[in-house]
Amino acid sequence: MKGTDNFRELLGIQVVEVKDGYSKMTLRINKQHLNFVGVTHGGVVFSLADCAFAEAANWGDKVAVAVQVSINFLKPTVEGDVLTAEAVRLSEGRTFGLYNIIIRKEEKIVAVFTGLAYKQ
Repeated sequence: MKGTDNFRELLGIQVVEVKDGYSKMTLRINKQHLNFVGVTHGGVVFSLADCAFAEAANWGDKVAVAVQVSINFLKPTVEGDVLTAEAVRLSEGRTFGLYNIIIRKEEKIVAVFTGLAYKQ
């Protein structure tokens, strides 16, 4: 991706792999990531997925921005858990790309994110 993603660094998200239409990232959940009931804040899970989406959609010389995203939270996570987000491009046209991002804790799916990107 172009430049530094300061927000990703603030959250502690680590880039594992990035290639055309694909990315994989991880995040170890710490106490700053928790909400008032002691589970990972939904915004943190969303941000992990969104960062993976951005890397996959902006491979190479591409510049893409999100135009629509959705997320389904399936299982809670807690401090100490390591989450992995894997983004895969499902389809790509001249101006739009559709991506599916699966967030896992170990082998269990904890959230599913779908993103539509507009390529400039």
